[in-house]
Amino acid sequence: MADAGMKMAQMADASRTVIETRSQAMLAASRDPLNGDYAELSRMVPEKVAAFARAGASAVDDLQAVQAQAIANWQMMMGIALKGRAATPAEVGTMTSRTATIIERSAKAAGRALAPVHRNARRLTRAKARKKV
Repeated sequence: MADAGMKMAQMADASRTVIETRSQAMLAASRDPLNGDYAELSRMVPEKVAAFARAGASAVDDLQAVQAQAIANWQMMMGIALKGRAATPAEVGTMTSRTATIIERSAKAAGRALAPVHRNARRLTRAKARKKV
């Protein structure tokens, strides 16, 4: 969760740089169409679409994994209840392990989902720094 928080903070900071960089590129291209940075301008939409598609896919993967573990626990609990007995230590261990996996996967999901968007922001921040040199 700390990783996700760090990425959120970095992305918020990088957003300003991204917006500024791309706004300047659009302004420069509109003022001097023959010398515009069309390579960067042509990346704007496809890059964002691809990053958010990867972010969405990551979130769906994590959700499916968490649901699978939760359903497996539920099925085990219902099986135990239908037998009218207490859970064995092995069953409790299995359910506890699944629950730990659910918690860990859930905690890391946001960081994984933000990673593709974060990479794009870092690329633009580095590109802007190189242009200043």
